[in-house]
Amino acid sequence: MAREWESVIGLEVHLQLKTGTKVWCGCKADYDGDGMNTHTCPICLGHPGTLPKLNKKVVEYAVKAALALNCKINHHSAFDRKNYFYPDAPKNYQITQFEKSYAEKGHLDFRLNSGREVRVGITKIQIEEDTAKSIHASHESFMNYNRASIPLVEIISEPDMRSSEEAYEYLNTLKSIIKYTGVSDVSMELGSLRCDANISVMEKGATKFGTRVEVKNLNSFKAVARAIDYEIGRQIETIEQGGSIDQETRLWDDEAQITRVMRSKEEAMDYRYFHEPDLLQLYIPQSRIDEIQASMPESKAEKLVRFTKDYELPEYDAQVLTEEMELADYFEKVVEVSKNPKSSSNWIMTEVLRHLKETGKEIESFEISAENLGKIICLIDAKTISSKIAKEVFALSLTDSRDPEMIVKEKGLLQVSDEGAIISMVEEVLANSTKMVEDYKNSDEGRRPRVLKGLMGQVMKLSKGKANPELVTKLMLERLEKM
Repeated sequence: MAREWESVIGLEVHLQLKTGTKVWCGCKADYDGDGMNTHTCPICLGHPGTLPKLNKKVVEYAVKAALALNCKINHHSAFDRKNYFYPDAPKNYQITQFEKSYAEKGHLDFRLNSGREVRVGITKIQIEEDTAKSIHASHESFMNYNRASIPLVEIISEPDMRSSEEAYEYLNTLKSIIKYTGVSDVSMELGSLRCDANISVMEKGATKFGTRVEVKNLNSFKAVARAIDYEIGRQIETIEQGGSIDQETRLWDDEAQITRVMRSKEEAMDYRYFHEPDLLQLYIPQSRIDEIQASMPESKAEKLVRFTKDYELPEYDAQVLTEEMELADYFEKVVEVSKNPKSSSNWIMTEVLRHLKETGKEIESFEISAENLGKIICLIDAKTISSKIAKEVFALSLTDSRDPEMIVKEKGLLQVSDEGAIISMVEEVLANSTKMVEDYKNSDEGRRPRVLKGLMGQVMKLSKGKANPELVTKLMLERLEKM
């Protein structure tokens, strides 16, 4: 009988906090904007005799992130030194929270495509400093110390995930929740979100986890999922062939789609953690936690409820629109102009999202402003243009940022609502469609709407999409009844 296996997955996510300045000094927390090694000082470069001073804003942002992830905030926490020698650590150690972190015992809930609800526990969140950035080019390596001491929070999950799909949805949900707080860009592309995966396998029904392997160098959520799937397969195959899994750190090779050994257990670093002597214990009183809680922006869950209540949107629409904070903001700006929430939702969920998917763009770089999309919807509601013509105006607006009304007038796209002109077109279509007319006369009530739709389509084609559809329907039915 074939052995059945179960995977066990935990994720460690590092988020850069966009506090503007670094965690221990006043240097700008931007490592790419103004050139390499331009945002440094003796403190973040670890010069002898310098002392770190905790940035108050870092604590505020860290607490916001923890509250959004349902964590318990510890009133007392402390900083520790994680000692190691490497060029990206200017002090030869990293200041982090090892023994006592500022937040713990949280959770994150999400739903899989199957509809199954999953809850992943969060062991703890700790404040720490980032390292410098290593840049490798041909036979040389460079260090950009602008990134040294940019503030981070490390979010350590419980080993509660059992598949790459769960890990992928966990990361997407985490990104969305944190984005709504405004404390981080949560972008793997920008380097403000980084993730390591801890993976093991065990036989189904077992109570003891297998040997854990840590996988690094994951540069996208899809890479995380692929690395997990590969590593699960590798570990199962190794065990079934009589081998054993070593506790080690492996790197994901995105080009080859495999993991490679980086560091074995025997070579693993002894970080020799000890208390950071240059920093006092961190104390966060309940009154300060309450203040931060009160200042939290609207969460995704709150926005979803508001969209269904205030805009009377179906839950599905609200789910899609609130998935990304920027998309939700775009929708609300469209509605300010259109005054039509459902039509605004429909246009965004079909035309806008389709265009973004085809071009690989984000809503922030979408070519049509929220104001102009709102105006296109207003033109439809005012019967100035038909829905079909509106799609043409939408396409033109992708490369023309002028007021949609100007585009409509310039291109001669105004809807034809002149009854005489439409009667003429209806009669022309009926005269040239004798078979469809007979079909309409001889059809039962169930088939007639389909035949009518075909006749109307002929009129719309004749009018190049400009005829008022409601008027076409009315006049077409009148003529058919007389016949």
